[in-house]
Amino acid sequence: MPAREKWWDDVIKSDLANYYQSPAKAIDDDGTDEVPSGSKGRFIWGDRVRILDTNGDAKRVSGRGKEYWINTRHLGGEPLLEVYIIDVGQGDGVLVVTPEGHNIMVDGGNTRSYQNSGKNAADFVDWKFYKDYLSFDQRDNEVKIQLDAMIATHNDIDHFGGLMDLINLDDPKNKAELDCSQVSVESVYHAGLSWWFKRWDGNSAIRTLGPIENGHYTKLIDDRQSALQAIQNLANPDTDTLNGAWGRFIKAVTELKKNNGDPTEVSRLSNKTHDFLPGFELNGDKCSIRVLGPIETETSNKPSLKRFPDGDSKNTNGHSVLVRLDYGDRRILLTGDLNTHSQNHIMETYSAGNSFIEEFKSDVAKGCHHGSHDVSYKFLKGLNPLCTVISSGDAESHDHPRPNIVSASAITGRFLEENDRLVSPLVYMTEVARSVKISNIGSMKEYSESQPEFHSEDRATKVHDTAEEKSKYRLFLGSSQSSPLHRPRLDKVKAVKGLRYGLINVRTDGKRLYFAQMEESGKDWAIATLSEEQINRAE
Repeated sequence: MPAREKWWDDVIKSDLANYYQSPAKAIDDDGTDEVPSGSKGRFIWGDRVRILDTNGDAKRVSGRGKEYWINTRHLGGEPLLEVYIIDVGQGDGVLVVTPEGHNIMVDGGNTRSYQNSGKNAADFVDWKFYKDYLSFDQRDNEVKIQLDAMIATHNDIDHFGGLMDLINLDDPKNKAELDCSQVSVESVYHAGLSWWFKRWDGNSAIRTLGPIENGHYTKLIDDRQSALQAIQNLANPDTDTLNGAWGRFIKAVTELKKNNGDPTEVSRLSNKTHDFLPGFELNGDKCSIRVLGPIETETSNKPSLKRFPDGDSKNTNGHSVLVRLDYGDRRILLTGDLNTHSQNHIMETYSAGNSFIEEFKSDVAKGCHHGSHDVSYKFLKGLNPLCTVISSGDAESHDHPRPNIVSASAITGRFLEENDRLVSPLVYMTEVARSVKISNIGSMKEYSESQPEFHSEDRATKVHDTAEEKSKYRLFLGSSQSSPLHRPRLDKVKAVKGLRYGLINVRTDGKRLYFAQMEESGKDWAIATLSEEQINRAE
């Protein structure tokens, strides 16, 4: 059973379903594709809603944080497998919602302090549980986020940072960001490879991935007891103590509780520890979650992970947890930050017969490492997806996604053309899907009266140098502004007035595929669909 009781009464069966302020408008809805006059917005295929009221052919429903009327023709659908690739900038954050109602979080992006938007996957999951899953009259100060599983694919903070923001509610800043007041997680999974304290260099801690034996890392955290031992000396670390933010994250994990109040299960994942995520094994027509990596080996009778060349980051990324979601005939692959070294290692491991293609060919693939150029073309050809979704951001030092990888994601995908129109492959990028509205601060009615111009000839006698005047007239941005003349006027400077996140919705009933992202206007959805017949024809 899911950690949270069933929260929905019905499911949207239409690709797009208009909702309205009044039942009369909903009754008059003719089902056209265009947004009609009076519509307040649209639900999308598979949205789960609560029924609040009925008026003839109209029902008042709660869903997506809204309460509006829709025509009953849009209801009567079946719950879908929903995969939300969350716009977390440079990093990964995914929420999986199974048809049965299980909620599984795979990574969470970086901590809020490193996000341009100040938001990460923790905020999206909070929104789901507080505003999407509940109607207005159910929201109070005791709403709990209830996750069936949380997977930290590897020990880089742009993946686990958002998870820490969600579960570490001892931090008042984290708690203040969330509407929900509690979090329960049934099981937390990780790849084992960890940052360990090595030594002090002045006031700075030097970290390591642990000892290397015969070309393999052998010091891996495992279960809950292993994690507790690795954090017991965080205040005064030794070489058996986890280091830095990773240590603080694992500490927060060990303090988590299940929904029933018992301690959360903690487990290491690899291709040897599990064939399937516990509770998500092959079971009739339910969603299963296959564990394909990292690739575990054995060194001196201990589980180990191969050490790849070229530095620590190649190894933390390369040993990402790799899972495949299977529902009906459809497969969705979540790849973490896999790189060329690890992809070659994976292909060698699954080389027997045709097992690599059998295990890794997918309908939808999350792009490896945010579109980094460090990717095996042969590996991408083996995935052969209909759609690739790349989680990318504005970290200028990385320049992801790289253009050759965007191209490779397209030409290694399954091809289908109809009536001179490309149907597949599809390539989505969260960064491209994101949009902002830019405005002059002066036009945002921040001033009670018009502000004077600042002329260069005034600078000797009038530089608006007091604290009060600076707050009104000039914005000091950094040390490069050596002269007040270089400081931009607040009524002239541009500011972000609105942000539309680049969330990508991926949904399937086990046969059909559906993709949706909010249009830049924020008023409607851009959708793409692939029928079972089209998928079968794609090559």
